[in-house]
This record gives sequence, structure tokens and C-alpha cells, in this order.
Amino acid sequence: MEILKSPLQCQIFVVTGVLSTIVSCGLGLGYLSIFLEQNGADNINSFRSNSKLLGYIETAGEIAFLPSIVIIPIVMQKKGRRLASIVTTIPLLISWLISFNAKNFISVLCVNILNNISLGGAVTISSIIISEFCDPKYRGIFLMLETGMISLGVLLSHIFGIFLHWTLVSSLGVITALISLITTYFWPESPYWLISQGHILKGTEVFQTLRGTAEESMEELEILLITQKRKLQLNALKPMKVINLREKVTNYLKSLLKADFLKPLSIMILLFSFIGFGGENIMSNYKLTDVFNLTNGKYIGTIILDVLTLVCSLTACVLIQIVKRKTLFLFTSSFSIIFLGFTSILLFLQSFEIFSKDYLWIVLSLVTGFVMFMSLGTTALPFSLLGEIFPMSYKGVGSSLTCAYLWAFGNTIIKSAPFVTNSIGVHGMMLLSILMMILILILINKIMPETNAKTLLEIQQLMKLTKDGDYEVTSLTHELEESENFDRLQLFIEV
Repeated sequence: MEILKSPLQCQIFVVTGVLSTIVSCGLGLGYLSIFLEQNGADNINSFRSNSKLLGYIETAGEIAFLPSIVIIPIVMQKKGRRLASIVTTIPLLISWLISFNAKNFISVLCVNILNNISLGGAVTISSIIISEFCDPKYRGIFLMLETGMISLGVLLSHIFGIFLHWTLVSSLGVITALISLITTYFWPESPYWLISQGHILKGTEVFQTLRGTAEESMEELEILLITQKRKLQLNALKPMKVINLREKVTNYLKSLLKADFLKPLSIMILLFSFIGFGGENIMSNYKLTDVFNLTNGKYIGTIILDVLTLVCSLTACVLIQIVKRKTLFLFTSSFSIIFLGFTSILLFLQSFEIFSKDYLWIVLSLVTGFVMFMSLGTTALPFSLLGEIFPMSYKGVGSSLTCAYLWAFGNTIIKSAPFVTNSIGVHGMMLLSILMMILILILINKIMPETNAKTLLEIQQLMKLTKDGDYEVTSLTHELEESENFDRLQLFIEV
């Protein structure tokens, strides 16, 4: 880090490590299908055609996702962001090394399990790392790049699987995992985490390295130090008391009932519910890629959708610098609903043979428009907000619960979609989704704050509610004045 000349270069260096992990996870998402498609060994064929064994592989990967979204955030909260990132990437590297010699059911199973362990960790901590390391001016574009990089990884795996050889996916997976590990090794620790742990001098030094000494950066640092000092003041005023494990657990659970945790958790649940109703059911039931089915088992529709998703994700990185985040989400979500609504109407007319199925291209155009607007911001923004919206003390548990809900809700939608589709048809499924999406969007518009260009501490203040139900933004200038007499604590809280 010492050889980097500017704070922005330092931030880009950190983000490179995070995005490399995400690209590698994206490659992992497409690995299994292209490996089984290309590998012709007899012992692979023995379970390639066995849907029961393939089901075991997929289920094992889904189950492996769960402990990682609990354990890795705990590591992040207790031991720091840097170690959590390393712990996330190591299983990924191991999985890619195993994949080169994957010749039987067990080896393929291990690859899928290790990939999903890293995917769970990356989903929970990547946004938090970027949010804490990066300047608010650049934080939006870096966060939006996460979705773009996962799309890039999926696209590359499909291209290699269709036109080249599957071992290239493994090679690129090893390279991206190594880039992540090497860059993470040279990271400093997050200044927010250091200061929250009482390492004031070290945290201040790292903050200035990452953000520079501009007026806005120094003001953010000063407010961060004041917040920590006030926390120490409150702890110092509490009576000394030895409490047992049960009381610790009870007190912690009570803290999770506070508004500054429940409000961001509610917002994240609504955002991911919107994505669930809008995405998983449509793409799993209305199989757009089947329409583009070519010979030799190759689906050009998959490549088209991957390219479209990647282009829209990168376009969103530009839009986030121009349009406010809440505005972008509401705009893209509204148009997603509109395209989905027209698709539902046409499919309903087709079911009664009022609209000819010869005009299938119209339906495909509408579904493509729906995918485009979802990718322009609707899908990416919730993952970006995950790193910003929870207060420092709740980041670990907040990201774990959010990702657990995302996993549970997504799987519920996928498992129940065939039954609902058989009962009311694809058009009925879409109509039901539209109604739920409209309701959720109204709630999001009411309770979701604008986080554009705000520091993490300013966002934290937005999460606090007054008795009247309005957002309470406390006077940070007043806190500056109150903390002057407490500056002496800095002499002995540095470890």
C-alpha cells in the first residue's frame, strides 16, 4: 500500500481484491453445467444422467451456503474485515485446484460445496468492505460493480463452456482467487473496524491513507472518533457487573429489537422480496433460453441474457453517479413492473388463443425489457445497500440475517413456482408477482432513505426514528462540542 500514490489508488487496490473474489464466484456459478456438458469420461457420465445424484450436488451446495453466511460475518465482526476476506477466498482457491482433476462424484461435490461456501461469504462481507474502505464519492460505483463482476464471471464460464474448454474456467478461477488473496494480504485493516475496537491511532492512520486529508474526509474521521468516544462514555457510566452467558444473550437479543437494527433489516427484507417476486419465478418458469435452443446442446439465449445483464450492470455504474440511488431503484423497478405486466397480459391472451403464438418475439422482447430494467439497478442496489445501511455493531448479524432470508425466500419461490404455475398458469404467476411487487414498492418508497454521497455515520443517523415516526438526524456539530472534555481518553484506549 505504501507504493500507491493517492487515496483513490489505495481504494481501487482494495476493491480489486473484493471484485476478483466475486468474478471467481461468478465463474463457479456456471462451472457445474459446463463441466458436465463437456466432460465425456465414463465415470462422469455415470452420474451426469442421474438426476438424483445431480440433485445431491446442487442441494449440498445450497446447504454449504448457510454456515458461511453465519460464520464468516462473525469472523468479520470479531477479527476484522481483512481476515474475513482471506477466509472467504481460501475455499474458492482450493475448489478450483480440485476442479482440474475432478473425475468422480465426490470431487465434483467438493468443488460445488467449496464454491458455495465462498459465495456465501462474499455476498455477506463484500459490500461492507467496500463501504468502509471507500470514499462516499466513489462508493456507489464500486458497489454497483459487484453485480457487474458476478455477471462477468457467469458470462465467461458460459462462453468457455460453449465455445472453448472447461479447464479454462478452472484456470481463470485460480487466477482470480490468487489475485484476491495477494491483494488482501497487503490490505490495511478497515479504519471503521479498528476505531470501533479502540485502536484509535492505527485507525486514524489507515483512514488518512485511504481517504486522504481533504476537509470532507477529516470531518468524517472526526465524527467517527466522536462516535466511538461517546460509546466509551456510555460504557464508562455503566456500573461494573459480572453477567453470565444467559444474561449476555438476553441483552444482545434485546439490542436487536431497537429501531436502528429493525428498520434497516425491514428495508433489506423488502428489497430482496421485490427481487424474489420479480426474478426467480419468472426466469425459472418462463424459460427464455429454451426459445433460442440451437444444435449440439448450445444455448445462444444464455449468452444473450448474460451479455445483456453485464451491459446493464455496467451502465448502472454510470447511472449511480448521475441519479440518486432511491430514485434509480424506484425508476427501474417501476419499468420492470410495467414490462412484466404487458408480458402477463400477452400470455393470458395466448392461453385463450386471442393472441397468436406466432408472435412469440413480442413476448420475448417484453421479457428482455424486464430483465434489462431489473439489471439496471433493481437487482444491484439491494446488495450495495447491504454494506451501508446497518450500524457498525450490527453489520455482522445484519448481513447474516439478510442473506439467510434471501436464501430461504429464493428457495421457497423456486420450489413453489411449479405448483403455482400449474394451478394458475405462467400469466397468473406473473400477475401475482406484479401485485406483490407493487405493494412492496409502495412500502420501500415510504421507509427507504436516500444514501447517495452520505457517510456511513450519516446513514446510521437516518435509521433512527423519532417518536413521531420521522427520521431523526442528530446534530453532529453539537456532538463535537460535547466531546471536547473526553479527548483525554485517546491516551489510554490505544492498544
